[in-house]
Parts: sequence; C-alpha cells; structure tokens
Amino acid sequence: MDKHPTQAIIEDLLPLYNEGLLSTETTTWLEEQIQESEELQKLVTQSTIPLDKEEIDSPVQHDKMITTIKRRLALYQLIFVGLSFYLAIQTSLLNDSFGFILWYAVLGLLTYLFYKDIKIVFYVSFIPIFIWSIGGNIADYMNGQIDTTVSLGRFLYQSVMGSTLVTLIHCLFAFIGSLIGFFYLKIRNGEDQ
Repeated sequence: MDKHPTQAIIEDLLPLYNEGLLSTETTTWLEEQIQESEELQKLVTQSTIPLDKEEIDSPVQHDKMITTIKRRLALYQLIFVGLSFYLAIQTSLLNDSFGFILWYAVLGLLTYLFYKDIKIVFYVSFIPIFIWSIGGNIADYMNGQIDTTVSLGRFLYQSVMGSTLVTLIHCLFAFIGSLIGFFYLKIRNGEDQ
C-alpha cells in the first residue's frame, strides 16, 4: 500500500484509536502500521498530547447583560400583571359586569402563556378578587349597609364563604383561558418537532 494514503488513513483513525473506539481488527492493523514507521509513531505521540488552551477575552460583559435582561423582564412582568389586574377587576362580577367571563379567560390565557405555570394563573385570578370582595364586605358592614344585628363572627364567615364563591367563579374562567394556552403550546410544540 502507498505510504501517503496509509498515513492519511491512520491520521483519520487516530482520534478513534486514542479513545479506544476501533474494532480489534482495525486496532491491530493500525498498530502494525505504526510499528513499521517512526514518523507514524511520532504522529501517535503528538496526538495524545493535550493542546494548550488559550483564554479568549470576550468584549461582551455577560453578567451586565444578564442583569439588564432580568430587569427588563421584571419590568414587563410588573406591567403585564398590573394591566391584567386592572382589566380583570374592572370587569369583575363585583362590578355587576359579565365582561369578566371574557377578560378572565384572556387573563388566564396570557398569564399561562407568559409564566407557563397554572399556580400563578390561580394566584393572579384569585387573590385580588378575594381581597377586594372581603374588603368590600367589611366596608359595607362598617358603613351599616349590611344588617349589623348579625354577629361579627357570622358576618366574617358569610363574607369569607361568599368571597370564596365569587372568586372561584372568576378562577374558573381564568382556568379555561389557561387550558386554551396549554393546548395552544402543545399544538405549537408538536408542530415544531
């Protein structure tokens, strides 16, 4: 066999040889070829020496860039959550509006698409309405708009139960919106694969 093609073949096989990935027949052939040539022995020796690694200075300041991205993302999240609360509260059942059906579904959809976490959808749709409902009931009780002959304990119990029911109705539509977001992501990710 010609010396140059043999050397080229051996050069191609050296990475596999050094990793022990060649078959026994190929390894035997390669070692026979190496035994016969001093030049190939030098080549094998050189192939086992690790290369020096040089540090490359990047002009990009990664820590600063990540901090900026995190701040911007946090700002967008705050704006998003603030707008969601505003739209959801303005169209809540507590305002005698049935627009909450649409807006809480949209709130659930967008919150799920943004955070991809059903717990956050629940918190965003539950907490503000629950607090607002309890606060409204307490304000009505203090202003005398609710029968004050009812004991405070009974009033608080009814207030919490009523607020929970109203809030769960809102959460139901937010959950429906988040299911739409979930299925949208499943379909989109299925098409990507």
